[in-house]
Amino acid sequence: MIGRRFSWLIAATIAIGPAAAPAADLPLEPKPAPAAPSILAPPDATCLEWTDGCRICQKLAPDNMPCSNIGIACVPQPPCCLRR
Repeated sequence: MIGRRFSWLIAATIAIGPAAAPAADLPLEPKPAPAAPSILAPPDATCLEWTDGCRICQKLAPDNMPCSNIGIACVPQPPCCLRR
């Protein structure tokens, strides 16, 4: 009786194994690229430092505007200029 069960297990493994193997070779669907974080733009061109109530940003160069991290429970407001 144990011999039959063992034989059945071997036969099932051999029968199912090749059917499941090709699935591993299928190409994965490409994941969509994560959305770029929105850049908090200054309220006007002359503003050098601004805030939305959650983070503060500075304009160091035309292409360099670092911002602080946003708080976990902060609700952003319209940006206002702190320094010109």
